[in-house]
Amino acid sequence: MKRNLIYLTILILIFLIFKNYSIVLSSSINAVELWLYKVFPYLFIMIIINDTLINLDFERVFKNTSIYVLVMSLLSGSPTSAVIISNLYKQGKISKNNANITLMFTYFANPLFLYTMLNSIFNSFNVTIKLMIIHYLSNIIIYLIFKKKILYTPTVTNNTKFDIAGSIKKAMTTTTMVLGAITFYLVISDILQLNIFLRGLLEMTQGLNALIGRDLFAKEILAIIFLSFGGLSVHTQVKCILDETDLKYKYFFIGRIYQTLIAVFLTIIT
Repeated sequence: MKRNLIYLTILILIFLIFKNYSIVLSSSINAVELWLYKVFPYLFIMIIINDTLINLDFERVFKNTSIYVLVMSLLSGSPTSAVIISNLYKQGKISKNNANITLMFTYFANPLFLYTMLNSIFNSFNVTIKLMIIHYLSNIIIYLIFKKKILYTPTVTNNTKFDIAGSIKKAMTTTTMVLGAITFYLVISDILQLNIFLRGLLEMTQGLNALIGRDLFAKEILAIIFLSFGGLSVHTQVKCILDETDLKYKYFFIGRIYQTLIAVFLTIIT
């Protein structure tokens, strides 16, 4: 029954793609522009920087590897956080338990993107800073809740060689995968003509863009939901990265549920 339902869904999707090819084409172009101008420049260079730092054992500066991931994720955004955790785990610098728990509280939107997007939506410095603080604070609260489950493990020195070519290759592979995820969910959202809420749950940036210039009830709450959950596009990106390891995507998903609930609560009371 489940397999037949999947087959039927795919057939309907194929029909809609042929019927709405002009929409598919414009959506794909929009996805490439979004990726090229807002995602690729920052994501590409941050993956290279983080991979280089891990190869040089920079995480040893921190007593707790999970704190290192938290700090670097805050600066780098997503899905760089998943890349950092995956690389540390592959090199034996973080345990499986600690890596899974760390996935829960290290999801951050790119800080430059976050400020620019929120300011475009609300045209208010105060609201922008408020939602940025809530976005960061919600992750820190999750860390405080689960930090007792992070077990101390001795720091491992891997003596990995400095390999800029390898880091560039990893960055290109990851950013290309991100482009694929963004394109897929943008196309699906457009051909199904979803409302703002469902658009934001599929692809965070598209949901946030739809809020610009609109006078909507609970606009701040919608924005923080999109930012906190990340959209299925981000979830797909993270799962693709984790599939190269035996780390569990479910921890990332659970973390986003916690973050969404905490962030919405903080938005309502402030």
